[in-house]
Amino acid sequence: MARYVEHSRTWVFDEDRSRWEQILEVLVERIDSAEWGPKFKISEVKLMEEFGVSRPTIRKAMERLRAADKVYTVPNLGSFVKAPDQAGESTPSSRSKG
Repeated sequence: MARYVEHSRTWVFDEDRSRWEQILEVLVERIDSAEWGPKFKISEVKLMEEFGVSRPTIRKAMERLRAADKVYTVPNLGSFVKAPDQAGESTPSSRSKG
């Protein structure tokens, strides 16, 4: 997994693995540990700056988060962390209202 180097404020990646996979591990850890709670908006631009990678690298990690049912994306608004009770739903608006 990528590791953060505090004194230089940079991420160090394992060169034997894809950067998007290592970033994905960090993002999953943030979600699973509740560092990022339900409805937390994930900024691709901020992630690009934090990890020092290109947008396609971040998007690949985000695609995998969606596939793992950890986040949902609202067109023109962004990607958000799913609440545990939203598992299996495509978006929060797809829930039945009653």
